[in-house]
Order: sequence, then structure tokens, then C-alpha cells
Amino acid sequence: MAETCDSNNKVIREYHSDDSFMSRCDIFTDVTEYQLCLASARESGQGKFEPKWDTKIVTPHLIEQFKLNCAASNLPVKVFVSIGGKDPFKVVAGGADDWVLNATTTLHHMINEYHIDGIDVKYARILCNKDMFVNCIKDLIRGLREALCTTGFVASLAPNAATNEAFYLPLYRSIDNSWIGTVVFQCFVDFEPKDPNRSVEILVRQVEKIVEEYDYYDSKILLGYSAIKEDWNKVSPPLFFLALNRLVHSWPRVKGASVKVISDNIAFIPPTWIPKLLSLAVSDVGKYP
Repeated sequence: MAETCDSNNKVIREYHSDDSFMSRCDIFTDVTEYQLCLASARESGQGKFEPKWDTKIVTPHLIEQFKLNCAASNLPVKVFVSIGGKDPFKVVAGGADDWVLNATTTLHHMINEYHIDGIDVKYARILCNKDMFVNCIKDLIRGLREALCTTGFVASLAPNAATNEAFYLPLYRSIDNSWIGTVVFQCFVDFEPKDPNRSVEILVRQVEKIVEEYDYYDSKILLGYSAIKEDWNKVSPPLFFLALNRLVHSWPRVKGASVKVISDNIAFIPPTWIPKLLSLAVSDVGKYP
């Protein structure tokens, strides 16, 4: 049964690799929280993460200034470093302990240097077994929580249809659910509706299953999309919008949307449209077919 829309269902997350996010504190004036994910920190199997965003532009000083600007605009903000991205998750044979140690050390340094609030686990390709992935990421999150216990460290997960059941859900079920503040379901990845005429219903049901599985009462569920046109072959913008409209009214923990932007220079959705579309999506239930 549809419920009255929670006024807090206006959370926006964006993935950026340049300084396009600096305009957001002026654009996103009607959202309850803005989440910035720096895309991304990457490694090659040994856990030694390095920032792969444009470090000449996106500097620690810029992140500090962005947070100050958001505070001046009364825009609640959290900054994440996204790990994974285009790189697969893999660990060299016998190297799990070293991977966790290296990952914890390098990400701890990065988080402190860039004034980051937490990590976003966003591996789309995982080249190991379930236990290896679960244990490495669980120990990484635990290690960072212990090292950053005074700074309010947060973590998020970004599964897609191909990785959720095999990897991300077992990870979620193996840890204290309160460690995970946000779950972003990347709905545009590997979406294959059996009946194209029922795409909205099928996508909605797929996300409803995610909400039921990631059931910690205080976690935020975001519907993940992309501003990159090449990512629209499976889920069109209208399909995404209609699904989001239904979900935010049926499930109070569906708090909003996540958008892969990377840079405003290559995005096909103008930045000013994103908060407007979110506001429309959380408008009266049943307004859209």
C-alpha cells in the first residue's frame, strides 16, 4: 500500500572525478542531504589504493572549501571515497591479510587528507569467491571504523543486479548492519526485463527486493542511475523516473537517487535538472503512470 511521502526522501548522491560538484551547494537548495562520492580510489590486487580522480583540481583544500560552502548554504553533506569503479576486485593468492592491511592504511590516510567521511564499496566485477570478498571488505570496514572511531566514519554499498546476491548481500549479512548507512542499487547495470511492456513494474519489484533484503531500519536506500548517455541502453531516463516515483511513496527507506556524473562536461543530464526531477519524483503518488 502506498504511504504518504516522507519529507526526508530528498537525498541526492553524485559520483564525480572533477570539480563539477562545487556548484551543487547553490543548485541543490531543496534536498535533505547531498552525498558526494569521489570517483574513485583504485588498486591492482594488493590493496594499495590511490586516488584516480583529477587530483590537480580536486585537492584536500577544495573538499574542505566545499564543505564550508555547503555549511553556509545549510546543505547537509557527506563525502565518500568510492573504491572499485572500473577495476575488478581481486586479491593475489595468499594475500588477503596483506590486502586488508594495505587497504586500511592507504584509505585511512586518504580519508584524513581529503576530509572524507567514509567509503563507498562499488565493485561491479569481482574476480574471487564470495568468502574472499566478504572477509576482505568486512575487515577493511572494521579496521577503518576502529581507526576513525572519533570522526563518525560511515560506509555505503553499491550493488547491481549481477553482484548483489552473490557478493554484496552476504557481506551485508556478515556485519553489523548499522555500519552501512546507505545502499545504492545501480539499477541501470544488467537490467534485463523479461517483458519489456512491464519494465517499470519489473524494475520496481527488483528494487523492492533490495529494500526487503537490506533491512536495517536506519539505512538509506537510493536508486542509482547515470548521467552518461552510454549507460542508458538498459534503463531509460523515463523508466528510472517512473520507478523512483513509485518507490519513494511505497517504501519510506527509499530516500532518493544516486547519479553517476563524473563530470558536467560529459553528462547528458544538466545538473540543475537533477534536484528538479527528484522533487517531481517525490510529488503526489499516482501523478505519473
